Amino acid sequence: MNTVLTLLLLSAAALGQASAPPKVSTDFVADILYPATALLYSEEADGGMKMRCTATSIQKTATGYVFVTAAHCGCKDNEDKKTVSPEKAFFYLTADQKGQKKFDKAEVVGCGYRHRGDDFMLLQLVSDETWPTVPLGDDPVVLDQIVNVASPLGLGKQVFSGAVSSSAVDRPVIDGDINWTGAVLLQMFGVNGGSSGSSVVCLRQKAICAFVVGSIQDTTMTAMPVSRLKKLRAGLADGTYKYWVKDPDAPAPTEEKVTK
Repeated sequence: MNTVLTLLLLSAAALGQASAPPKVSTDFVADILYPATALLYSEEADGGMKMRCTATSIQKTATGYVFVTAAHCGCKDNEDKKTVSPEKAFFYLTADQKGQKKFDKAEVVGCGYRHRGDDFMLLQLVSDETWPTVPLGDDPVVLDQIVNVASPLGLGKQVFSGAVSSSAVDRPVIDGDINWTGAVLLQMFGVNGGSSGSSVVCLRQKAICAFVVGSIQDTTMTAMPVSRLKKLRAGLADGTYKYWVKDPDAPAPTEEKVTK
């Protein structure tokens, strides 16, 4: 009887270990994700700084780094022209250091057209400082364990964890000018205004699998899958993404180009 009981207990323990979700890697969060996360600010007409969203460093360039956040944090869609352009504002990124904050000016180098679900904004930061970069992974699957660093309500960078409850919304979910159809749904407590644009890291990949863009009825977080960002960047690079117009006063592209 003791032998059978021991075998049952060992089997149960092995099953529990096999099915247990991956634990949050404190080293990964502390050494890479947390320092790669920045707060996006804009300079207001009175000279004051307004915290808008959260951004993540995803690529090192010859002159600095590329950061990504949400398009609704600083870009506007023009429904008549079917274009998207940056707001006429000065944007800054800060690592949110303790004590005196340092703000580095950043240039908007690409935005997605939110009416088609491309809620992404890309910024170029010219800097000789060292920022970690977080790799882009694959889209999440249901029950993926996730970790997120964001600054809800402008209270500073905080670490959150949760799980993916749906890998793609199959409902026509439209919130204002943002099309959330096909978005990822997350169960993650504590994320709030200011968290938009922050990266969602799937622990099994240790890479970005989605980006927070909003919430539905304050109960379910919505995120854009990383595959949409990859497709947007490819379109910006080869010129096939005709929605992006850096100058909002530029003439509208032809209908043929828009639908290409």
